[in-house]
Amino acid sequence: MLLRQFQIEGLGHLSTLIADEQSGVAAVVDPRRDVDVYVDAARERDLRISHVVETHLHNDYVSGARELAALTGAEQVIGAGAELGYERLARDVGHGDAFSVGALRFSTLETPGHTPEHVAYAVADTARANETVLLFTGGSLLVGAVGRTDLLGADKARPYAEAMFRSLHEVILPNEDFVGVYPTHGAGSLCSSGIAATPSSTIGYERRYNPMVLPSDVDAFAERLLSGQPSFPRYFARMRPINQAGPPPIGSVPAPRPLALEEMQAAVAGGALVVDARSPLEHAAAHIPRSYSVPAGSSFGTWLGWVVEPDRPIVLVLTSAGDWDDLVRQALRIGQDAIAGYLQGGFRHWLEAGGASESNGRLTVEQVARAAGGSAPPLLIDVRQASEYAAGHVPGAVHIGAGELPDRLAELPRDRPVATICASGYRSSVAASLLRQAGFTDVSWVAGGVPTWEAAGLPVDIGIDSDTDPMAVSMAAKGDHAH
Repeated sequence: MLLRQFQIEGLGHLSTLIADEQSGVAAVVDPRRDVDVYVDAARERDLRISHVVETHLHNDYVSGARELAALTGAEQVIGAGAELGYERLARDVGHGDAFSVGALRFSTLETPGHTPEHVAYAVADTARANETVLLFTGGSLLVGAVGRTDLLGADKARPYAEAMFRSLHEVILPNEDFVGVYPTHGAGSLCSSGIAATPSSTIGYERRYNPMVLPSDVDAFAERLLSGQPSFPRYFARMRPINQAGPPPIGSVPAPRPLALEEMQAAVAGGALVVDARSPLEHAAAHIPRSYSVPAGSSFGTWLGWVVEPDRPIVLVLTSAGDWDDLVRQALRIGQDAIAGYLQGGFRHWLEAGGASESNGRLTVEQVARAAGGSAPPLLIDVRQASEYAAGHVPGAVHIGAGELPDRLAELPRDRPVATICASGYRSSVAASLLRQAGFTDVSWVAGGVPTWEAAGLPVDIGIDSDTDPMAVSMAAKGDHAH
């Protein structure tokens, strides 16, 4: 048996190619949208992909199952409850249904909770034994965590948590200690919190050390599961309907599309948005007015889907044309297909051609500390997740997650400096660009973020307090909250 995992760091997505090398056939489990990696991996080993297998309708990325099945002629397998809305060479499976990939026997286990149609797959390598050797657990049992149950609405979170508890304790955990656990959500995924960095585990290890399977009472389990989950991007709401209806095929990852200045300006005039993928420092120093700052890196796709309107054409401003392939792949994975191209020559060419620019302020933590005692301190907005804020924040900082900022703009003062702070500068740069777009003129971000503040020995407040309440923002806006 050959098994190879593929990881997308920013999305925390794990997919797997599993093969019976003796018969030369393979299955791909929960594939990403840019499926060339699986085709190339199969070709390297002289394997034929006979099955494309999914554990559930995904909320965090566009599935590549339809495309990979069409490309390879593979049978597409998913739980019958998914009710996919497109024709395919299909096998819709329920509890106890089995199918074979050479000597590998997949047995379906209904495991609702993360989603209602969720299934897991127990795999036996019958060339060696008929016992289950590994489980593809999807979004149920993760490494060090379990999948969250609130993604489809707060009203469903509790009943889905109860279903998850039963799936774990009645279906998954009774397996032998040695059985491998291969989930779809890994470290970095917003489909849960506390996921370990290790991409796989075993039933025995998780049974002993996974804090989410330790509660033996469903009420205690639900309370623990539903508290402290991170906020999730807006694009999540689009993923399940897209995956159920059938994602449009992409064929291949688009080749680089350099745009001359006139082409870029025409695209913007036609409604395209400018997304600046340069570093936070470069964007702060000077940028095209009203451009989004979404720096290149593993989180680019997540933040693109969080703050940029879906289906609007996008023009990228790149540090290097070599960034194109990675950033376009990330965009495609979250359903942002309308990438018009990138500005040829980058921001330097824009300036050389006489294009207008604007800048954000850049504050050091020492400057923020000194300003706190002044007569007109900036309104400091901590744009991290609530759990990060609770673990330690600058005294007086208001908490508004960067992704929630567009919905909270009415609470913020327009006649006072505003500064954003996060853990590094990435999210605060995104947030500062959102404020600029909304018409705020005196905007800064804090270099180094909260870790640098702490390293400087400056005071830190712990916990969530009234600053998270919208009223506290209004008070801070009036200068009634000390900074």
